[in-house]
Amino acid sequence: MPIARFARGAVLALFVAAPAAKAADCPVITLVAPFPAGSTTDTIARALARDMGRQLATAIVIENKPGAEGQIAALDVLKAKPDGCRLLFATSGNLSIAPHIRRQPPYEVHRDFTTIADVGRYTYLLYTSASFPVRSYAEFVAQVKHKPGQYNYGTGSNTNLMAFAHLSQKSGVEMVRVPFKGEPPAIQEIIAGRVQAIVATTMGIPYVESGRLRALAVMGSRRAELLPDTPTLAELGVPPLDIVPWAGLFGPAGMRPAMTDRLHAVANKALAAKEVAQAARAAGFELNASSRQEFERLIAEQDAVYRQKIQELGLLED
Repeated sequence: MPIARFARGAVLALFVAAPAAKAADCPVITLVAPFPAGSTTDTIARALARDMGRQLATAIVIENKPGAEGQIAALDVLKAKPDGCRLLFATSGNLSIAPHIRRQPPYEVHRDFTTIADVGRYTYLLYTSASFPVRSYAEFVAQVKHKPGQYNYGTGSNTNLMAFAHLSQKSGVEMVRVPFKGEPPAIQEIIAGRVQAIVATTMGIPYVESGRLRALAVMGSRRAELLPDTPTLAELGVPPLDIVPWAGLFGPAGMRPAMTDRLHAVANKALAAKEVAQAARAAGFELNASSRQEFERLIAEQDAVYRQKIQELGLLED
């Protein structure tokens, strides 16, 4: 190949590759996850980070910062520089429910964060310990009503709390809340029999398959693909929890539009990648690529739903 043609080709290749290689001037991008390793959130964040990192030619590391139902992670990224080097894998629980559940909101999603990309949707189920003497939702309600206030339920997120409050209101069960820093430690306590129940994501399904947990009901309107024999609340005659539990990528407020656009494109491409799809399917998580505008509309719509649900369920905290 003539040197001049090679040089022109090299320059063109560099020009084309440069945007793909860098969305931000970061030696490493940190993706902060609000829940611990082993959670559904962590699993999806890691799969997404691997593919996005390959596209950007930049290492993306996961930093788990559980606690305060995801607020610690959100506040960490809120205070970061808007340079794209520190991002948040957020959920509706820590960005939408948290501000409405407290009289003094720690932040506001549209004001304090830059929306980068929609990632997907969670499915929530009611789990009990295999040692708890019930095998159906009806038996669960009867057992708890027989001993009101004597059994515990775990929470690892604001969505866990809202979902169980909904179940309690609709079924008339009374249990004592035990908060945890994420679902994984809560699930372990349920397996051990020290906590009796939790409404949690699909991360509990492997323990159902191994016989250590029982899944009694799906909180949404559709059965879980990984547990097709577990009925929905609606099938059991109980009004379902009518919310959209979303997950997405965010940065601090003030990120440059070009940087945000690039990260959005990279994230959407990752959502179509085979490895990410396989990880999501195995985790029972529904991927959902959309435009930023569509995602922001969903967040705004769900904010109104969460606000109303929190008031209905009496969940406002000091």
